[in-house]
Amino acid sequence: MEKLKLPVVKGRTPKSKRLSMDDYLKFVYLNLKYTLDRKANRKSKRQAAVNVPFIF
Repeated sequence: MEKLKLPVVKGRTPKSKRLSMDDYLKFVYLNLKYTLDRKANRKSKRQAAVNVPFIF
């Protein structure tokens, strides 16, 4: 197994900011707004759908 060379943090780490649920929801919507490709998503849904009748 290869040895990993992980960074060593020296000194104090910055304080993390805690988000309220409202702020987190705004963050998620903003992220989806700019990263979601709706055309590609619709196309993949159409390709995955079964459009042939089942025969028993």
